[in-house]
Amino acid sequence: MSTHQHTITALVQNEAGTINRLVSLFRRRGFSLASFNAGDCEDPGFSRLTFIVNGDDAVVSQCLKQLNKLIDVVECEDLVSEQSVQRELALIRVEPTEEQRQSVYNIVNEFMARTPRSTLTSIVVEQVSDVSNLERLIAALTPYNITEIVRTGTVAMKVEAQA
Repeated sequence: MSTHQHTITALVQNEAGTINRLVSLFRRRGFSLASFNAGDCEDPGFSRLTFIVNGDDAVVSQCLKQLNKLIDVVECEDLVSEQSVQRELALIRVEPTEEQRQSVYNIVNEFMARTPRSTLTSIVVEQVSDVSNLERLIAALTPYNITEIVRTGTVAMKVEAQA
């Protein structure tokens, strides 16, 4: 079986210690977490979590079984990319030379990104996109002296199949 990334979402009760129990489960079982994101959702008292797990289908199946055993977990599932929307937010600070500034703005426009903050010495680029597009943006900005990158981790939502 090949190893690849799986996107797992979980609806959990928003109780003290819930996230600690979930992360401890991953640590104890040796599951490889590439990304973890948690936030409030549509139901008060509950949170929706998104995990990006590296592993084959057997590892992910075991992970889902372990998550379902936790009392705080209401539901969890492995999302197929074709049946979900997955996004990540990145803030990228670049410090281009004066001659390079226009090139940075051209890249921002090409990727349909934004520049929420710009000073005489730096430009902050904001992008919400799928992970592969963010990676391409970062690669395009690399020649312009990236000094900081902050990423949220992936959030994902299952969508209805097209009719």
